[in-house]
Amino acid sequence: MSWAKRISGLLVLGAAFLMVLTACGGEDPTPTPKPAAPAAAAPTATPVPPTPTPKPAEKEAPAPTATPVPAFDAESYFKGKTVKIIVGFSPGGGYDTYARLIAATISEYIPGKPRVIVQNLPGGGGLRGLQTAMAAKPDGLTAVTMANRWPAREAAGEDVKGFDPYTAEYIGTPSYTNKWTALCVRSDVATNWEEVVALGRPIVTGTSAPGGDMIGGEFVSSIGLPVKVIYGYEGTSEVLAAVDRKELDATTRCPGEFWLSLYPEWEEKKMLKPLFYWKDPIPEAELTRMGVTGNVPHVFDITKATAEQQAAFNLAEKLESMTRMYTLPPETPKDIVNTWRTAFKATLTDAKFVERASQLEREINYGDPEDFVKAVQAGKGLSTEGRDLFKALYGLK
Repeated sequence: MSWAKRISGLLVLGAAFLMVLTACGGEDPTPTPKPAAPAAAAPTATPVPPTPTPKPAEKEAPAPTATPVPAFDAESYFKGKTVKIIVGFSPGGGYDTYARLIAATISEYIPGKPRVIVQNLPGGGGLRGLQTAMAAKPDGLTAVTMANRWPAREAAGEDVKGFDPYTAEYIGTPSYTNKWTALCVRSDVATNWEEVVALGRPIVTGTSAPGGDMIGGEFVSSIGLPVKVIYGYEGTSEVLAAVDRKELDATTRCPGEFWLSLYPEWEEKKMLKPLFYWKDPIPEAELTRMGVTGNVPHVFDITKATAEQQAAFNLAEKLESMTRMYTLPPETPKDIVNTWRTAFKATLTDAKFVERASQLEREINYGDPEDFVKAVQAGKGLSTEGRDLFKALYGLK
């Protein structure tokens, strides 16, 4: 083949090859742009409220603070003042003697050391003095040494003019008596309570007047048990003489201090036997003297007393035990009452006070005012039956 023909064939083949490439597209051709889709409407924006300008933080008001109550300054309160103790009886008696003993010492124990005087206002069995003190200003500068008959009469249902035992403020007593007391029977009559019951008759006992040493005996008698009480004996020696001559079967003068010097033979004969006791238990030495072994029953044990009967008895016994209760007017502030109570109790243990009292043959025994208050408050709720029993025990019928 000629050179020209070869060149011509190569040209034809190259053209054909170009045509094939063109038909196949070679590189991607630039696409024809499509019309743009209409833009979606922009959503209407919700208006945002403007942010408020922050205000300065308000300070919280502080909680109100209670005004502190100043502590009671007893020293400055009593300093330079005069305290008066009213005695509703004439000078020279027991109420007056105790009051003057206390007045001479208690100033040392009342802060501020006020002057303390005694004023006698006799009349009405102590009622005049009591009424005067209860009507005084409740400032702690007036006290009275009270006769126990007045709270007793209130408990019995009487209205004591000018005195309310449930609102008066009590300080204490210097002459509390809780010494054991018992009813003792002649040993030739019986030796214990069971034997008394078996007699089939009441045993007879006696004393000067209702109340006092005979509260236990009257209590047993009042609830129907076999004890008969006779009043009107002049004193201890007359009572003991009546026992010795067999006029009385029993007596409350059981302690040897009463009968040993008058009837020493009673000890050898073991004349007296205790039937029951009240107040403190009987000391072992006294039981030995009477030839008794074992326990002696309390008055509540032999009577099987109800709660109401016990309340009446306890009130009568407490009032009788706490004579000469020192008392302040109603509504006296508690700080002043407590100052008095503390000073009063300290006075009764003062060595010089105790020595003076001993020289005057006055026994000192502190009586707690709270015990007195409890008994008085319990008596307030007595039923008619309980009040009648109380009247019998205290001799108010």
